[in-house]
Amino acid sequence: MDNSKQWWTGYIQLKETDPIYSLVKKNRDNFDDFYELNEYVDAFLPITAAGKEEKINDTDLFIGFDTAESFLADTTLIDCKKELMNWANQLDKE
Repeated sequence: MDNSKQWWTGYIQLKETDPIYSLVKKNRDNFDDFYELNEYVDAFLPITAAGKEEKINDTDLFIGFDTAESFLADTTLIDCKKELMNWANQLDKE
C-alpha cells in the first residue's frame, strides 16, 4: 500500500509453463495491450503491468495490477490477495 495515495499493487510471477508466458515474454519491453491477457486470465482487478518488474527482480516475468483508479478506491488488501490467488489458480488450470 502506498500510504500517501491509499492504493495497492499486486504481482504474480509467471512460470515458463504458463500459457501466458510466451505472450508476455515476446512483448516484455513494450506491452501496451493488456486486454490480450484477458484471454488467459479473467481479472476483476484490471491487469496494468506485464513483463519484468525490476522492483521485485530483473530476470523473471510478472503480471500485475494497481488500484490507483478512483473506481477501485474501496479495494482492500484482502481483495488484492484473493485476486492474485484467483489468477494463480486460473494459470495452474491451463
